[in-house]
Formats: sequence, structure tokens, C-alpha cells
Amino acid sequence: MSDPGAEPQANLPPTSGLIAMRIGVEFGGPAEFASTLERALARGGERGATIVALLDRGDLAIHIPREDGPIWNAVPLVHLHRGPTATAEQWATANRILERLERYR
Repeated sequence: MSDPGAEPQANLPPTSGLIAMRIGVEFGGPAEFASTLERALARGGERGATIVALLDRGDLAIHIPREDGPIWNAVPLVHLHRGPTATAEQWATANRILERLERYR
């Protein structure tokens, strides 16, 4: 059982795969990414935030629904809310999507 007074676990990126490498390039180390993502989740409130791949530049970004406006040229990879962290399966799916996008870039 988890301690109800404990700090929530940070949303750390995966440690392997193309997604891990790209997050490192775009956001820096795991702690920097977790900090950036937590700030985005705080801004997003109940809407959360989505890590997206921007098709025109090939970059990764964090998109906050209804705050950042629509983006027509992006593919959502992982949508997160405050509290629960991304699962290994969510990161694996994001990695597969990113690998496919890289093939056609």
C-alpha cells in the first residue's frame, strides 16, 4: 500500500528506446523532463497535458488542451493527468508511434 501523505512519484521518462533518446534531446535529463512536465500538468489542471510529436519539425512538445490552442500538425503520444504516472505500456505505445513517424520523415 502507498503512504497517503507521500509525495506523488514524478513522471519520469522511459530509460530506453527512441522516445527516451528524443526526450533527452528535447527536454534534457530525466529530472528536467519531470520538472517541465509537472509545470505543464499544473497549468493544464484537470485537462492534463499531452506529449506530442510535431510533424513539420520532428520535435517533441508538451501540449496543454484548450490553453495552447489547436495544433493540426502533431501526433499525440502520451496524455497525462496530475497524480498517476505514465505506465510502461503507454511509453511503449508512444515509442512505437515515434518509430513509425521516423520511418516516414
